Amino acid sequence: MVHPVLQKKKYLVYYLLAWAFIGTVHATVLNHFYGFNHLISFTDSFVFYSLFGIIAIGLWYTVKYSDINKAKITDVIFNHGGAAALTLVIWYLTGSFLLRQIFADNTEYLNFLNVSIPWRLTIGVFLYLLIILIYYLVISYRNLQEKILNEAELKSLVKETELSLLKSQINPHFLFNSLNSISSLTITNPAKAQEMIIKLSEFLRHSIGHKERQMISLSEEMDHILLYLDIEKVRFGDRLVYRLDISESCKNFEVPNMILQPLFENAVKHGVYESSDEVTISFVCEPCMDGIKLKISNNFDLEAAPRMGNRMGIKNIINRLRLIYQREDLLKTNKSNSIFEVEMILPKLT
Repeated sequence: MVHPVLQKKKYLVYYLLAWAFIGTVHATVLNHFYGFNHLISFTDSFVFYSLFGIIAIGLWYTVKYSDINKAKITDVIFNHGGAAALTLVIWYLTGSFLLRQIFADNTEYLNFLNVSIPWRLTIGVFLYLLIILIYYLVISYRNLQEKILNEAELKSLVKETELSLLKSQINPHFLFNSLNSISSLTITNPAKAQEMIIKLSEFLRHSIGHKERQMISLSEEMDHILLYLDIEKVRFGDRLVYRLDISESCKNFEVPNMILQPLFENAVKHGVYESSDEVTISFVCEPCMDGIKLKISNNFDLEAAPRMGNRMGIKNIINRLRLIYQREDLLKTNKSNSIFEVEMILPKLT
C-alpha cells in the first residue's frame, strides 16, 4: 500500500502546509504569550515541527503493519504505546539538542526549554494520536474503495455470465424449430429445404460473428432479424408478410444483441403457425425521450387453438433488460381483438 503523503506531489504539498500552519500557531503563542522575539519563536517552531513531520512520515509503516482488524486490541495498544514513547523521546531530545546549540547563549530560552517539557510532550502525544488516527482512516477508506471495486467487478462478471446464459438460450430454441421444418420440407419440398438450409447457414454465420458482443447497433440487429424472417418466409411463403418502419435516427442506436429475435419468434409462432390466412408482422422504431421506442405487432386468428408455450422469449427479454438497464418497466404487451403488440423502450446507456 503506497504511502498517502508520498503517493502524489500535491499530497506532500498539503502535508507540508498543514505542518506550516501548526508551526505558525506555535510560534505565535511563543511570541505573544511568552514574550520571545520572532526569531526564537519561529526557530523553535520550525525545529520541533519539522522533526515531527519527518517522524510522522515513518509512523505510516507502524500503522500499516499493525492491523487493528486482525490483531488483539491489547497488542495494538502495546505496540502504539511503545512507538509513541520512542517517537516522543527522539523528537524532544533531538529538537532540544539542536535548539540548545543554536541559542546556547540565551539563558532565558534554555530555562524555558526545561520548563516546557510537560506541555511539549502533551502536544506530542496529541499529534501522535491524531496522525495514527488519520493513517487508520486512510487505510479504512482504501480498503472500502477496494472492496467496492471488487464487488463491482464481481457483479459485472455475474451480470456478463447471466447475459451470456440468457442469450445462449435463444439460438438452440430457434435452431430446433428450423431443423424440424427442414426435416419436413426435405419430403414435401426439397427445393425449399435446400433454400432454407442456405439461409440458416447464413443466419448462423451472422450469429457467430456477433456472439461475443453484448451491444450492437439497431441496423446490425435488424440485419439479423431479416435473415430470420427470410428463413421463415421460405417455410410459410405468402402467409408471412412483414413491414418495417425504422426512423433514420434509430439505426445507429445501440441495443442488446439478439434482444428482438424472441419477439419475432413469438409473432411467427403465435401468429403464422396458428393461422391459415395472411399474417402481417409490423415493426416500428422511433426516438423517444429516454432513447428509442420499438413496437412489434402481429395479427392472429381468434378462432385458432392457442399453441402451448412457456413464454421463455418474453421472460428472457425482461431478465436481460433488468440486468442491462436496472429497470423493470421497459417492456409491455397488449392483446386486443386480433392484434398482439409488444412495446419496448430501450434507454440510452450512459
